[in-house]
Amino acid sequence: MIHADGRDWGTAAEIAHHLGDDVTPTMVRNWARRSGLTRHRTTDNDGRPCVLYPLDQAAAIEAATRHTTRGRPRRVDVDAVPAA
Repeated sequence: MIHADGRDWGTAAEIAHHLGDDVTPTMVRNWARRSGLTRHRTTDNDGRPCVLYPLDQAAAIEAATRHTTRGRPRRVDVDAVPAA
């Protein structure tokens, strides 16, 4: 993850890791195609091309899509659910 322009940016894998076990790098890439997640194409330190995504925007899209009925069912983090 890098911090630039007041935001944290990361690769699809880094963003997925920060958002939880049930978020995959493929989901992050799909949000860029389908939901308007910003992407910035750049090169890494070795000169290889890479794509970075803003963590805050990805988190907002993930929160908005978490409770939709479309797509595969999402896993619920048992530790995050309060006991009855």
